[in-house]
Amino acid sequence: MERLCRGAWMLLVLTICCEPLVVNSAFNVVFDETTLTVSIGSTVMIEHSIDSPFLFAGVGVADIEEYLGNFVISEYLEERVALHNFTVSGSSPDYSVTFSRNGEYSTTVQLGSDGDHDNVIEFTDIAEDANRYWIRLFAEPDEHVYGGGEQFSYFDLRGHDFPLWTREQGVGRNKSTIVTFYADQNDGGGGDYHTTYFPEPTFVSSRKFYCHFDTSVYSVLDFRNENFHEVEVWTNDPGKMYLDTAPTMLELVQKLGGFLGTMPAMPEWLYKGAVLGIQGGTDAMLGYIEQADEYGIEVSAVWIQDWVGRITTSFGRRLFWNWKWNEEQYPNLDKELEKLKERGIGVLTYINPYLNREGDLFKIADENGYFVKTPEGDSYVADFGEFFCGTIDFTNPAAYDWYKNEIIKKNMIDLGFSGWMADFGEYLPTKNVVFHSGEAPEVLHNQWPAIWARMNREAVEESGKLGEVLYWMRAGYTGSQKYSTMMWAGDQFTDFSRGDGLPSTIPAALSMAVLGAGLTHFDVGGYTALFGLARSEELLLRSGEMAVFTPMMRTHEGNRPSENWQYYSSDGTLRKFARLTQLHHTLVDYTKHVVEEHVNQSLPAQRPLFLHYDNDPEAYKTDYQYLYGRDLLVAPVLDEDQSSMELYLPNDDWVYLWNNTDIDGGKHVVVDAPLGYPPVFYKKSSSWVDTFKRLNDVSKAPTLVSKMWSTYIIALTIAMVQLFSS
Repeated sequence: MERLCRGAWMLLVLTICCEPLVVNSAFNVVFDETTLTVSIGSTVMIEHSIDSPFLFAGVGVADIEEYLGNFVISEYLEERVALHNFTVSGSSPDYSVTFSRNGEYSTTVQLGSDGDHDNVIEFTDIAEDANRYWIRLFAEPDEHVYGGGEQFSYFDLRGHDFPLWTREQGVGRNKSTIVTFYADQNDGGGGDYHTTYFPEPTFVSSRKFYCHFDTSVYSVLDFRNENFHEVEVWTNDPGKMYLDTAPTMLELVQKLGGFLGTMPAMPEWLYKGAVLGIQGGTDAMLGYIEQADEYGIEVSAVWIQDWVGRITTSFGRRLFWNWKWNEEQYPNLDKELEKLKERGIGVLTYINPYLNREGDLFKIADENGYFVKTPEGDSYVADFGEFFCGTIDFTNPAAYDWYKNEIIKKNMIDLGFSGWMADFGEYLPTKNVVFHSGEAPEVLHNQWPAIWARMNREAVEESGKLGEVLYWMRAGYTGSQKYSTMMWAGDQFTDFSRGDGLPSTIPAALSMAVLGAGLTHFDVGGYTALFGLARSEELLLRSGEMAVFTPMMRTHEGNRPSENWQYYSSDGTLRKFARLTQLHHTLVDYTKHVVEEHVNQSLPAQRPLFLHYDNDPEAYKTDYQYLYGRDLLVAPVLDEDQSSMELYLPNDDWVYLWNNTDIDGGKHVVVDAPLGYPPVFYKKSSSWVDTFKRLNDVSKAPTLVSKMWSTYIIALTIAMVQLFSS
């Protein structure tokens, strides 16, 4: 007979033996003089005792240093006290518990509902002398935990702790590698396993419950103990904990998505093909489009970051952060936007919430007091890597409306762009800054990217363009799910490293998937090329293979375009890339179906295996595979020079996509994986079998093109890259 879990056994014993037993509308609460157990149904949430208290309180002094979006956070902890004692008062549904240590750090929590959510633990009476809290939830040794925002190093968070502070994800992100060492030595930008653009104090458990904290201050999710999960919050007001359970992991993720919010449907134009990240001016843009036509590349849009002009730094080519059309760089752009839209091709661009002090928009914002201020009342100006910018103060209603109306609406939407990358949001410092609202920067820092997302959403909705315009973001926090239209994984290294390369985009997508951010993508080929490392053709094509089976396929030239292999770098690459875009386009009806499931049912596009196989223990351990919708299983090739792969198939009847061979699930299998043919399987019972079979009908032979035209385009591209890099 299997062992009854410790929490359930404790609950059973206390239910039988202890007085009183109180059951309110949300929680089952059982207690005696020394123990307290709180559960939702049969799922234990809290198991408080003298040996393992639910709550700790204390005092700490923090120091937060920032440079280029990288943060060094340290603390002097003065005291941490276990609140062993508790008293119970009230009656259902207003049922409260006061914790203390012999009267010290007295803290009251309310168990019940806040009107919108049934399972809420609210901190209602806080100890005046505490500015740190540690909250423990019951755990089982074999439990798996996911979420924490966008986590790149681990999908299953168990066994690790995760500080939650939005920041640059870091270069390399593995302290044992030479790349991260060099990055740290250069500017402190190496990162670590937990650094992320999009943290969130939310997680889901394989015990089929979720937990969300509504705080925005620095916090830590700690899953290192076998018997409890601990959440550390640097505040004197922990706010509310939201908890809920579901009978299946699928229903749990749907519940959480409904609670946090999900993204709207993608624009119809995006389904046509790939988004080509290209630069160089109007003639270059049109040349790339014509080249794509010649090679049979399916194009939904072109993405021209440099619509505002260029600067060059030691990091590489950067944009001139003055968010208005640079007519010298892109002459006649307004007319070409109209022509391309008639052809069904969108033009996308770039923006962030900072302004270069050398631009005219900076001067307007500075004169009107729209920037975050120094304590002396001057505009706060920060170094963004050899150029200096002001930060728009989102808490100033006049500044917020000016940026939304005069820049996003007038300079971008009204000009005719179909969308943009809404970059950054994670750099907000906590020292020497003052906000219009008077709020503390430690409270605003994590909220900032979600406010930035809200501004973009309002601009699109107020222009009547929701469903037509797409913007995608890297930074986020609670609220970003309901305000963004698409997320992307940020600046991966141009390699196959688990910490920061192509593989890291899979845990990132899956951790976001369980938290409502169900539409995500990544830079095909990665972005950051430093310390002698540059993108290879193999990396470009392997990442393109994976992008076929995501909602959005978008290339990026990277920070050093001339050093990175591009989709247009050779005739052979162009042909191979064209085939990948054709595969992506062939899946259009299925992808629309998957996106509709996200919009209507709060289901992510890329899904962890356990969402549809939650009785399979192996499904909870699989970090680098995913289900695309319900019916496709994707296991991207994530290592160099790899031509075969071992992977896990859950218990189902599967068909190998590339040769229509039946394969039984419930086991590990080894399959061939030559370049261009990543391991992908479809369910034999799927109603989309005909669509999947058509993927094999996509021509394996490249489209024939004029060699003279190809040579001309490549030569022109290289010449322009050299010109704009000089």
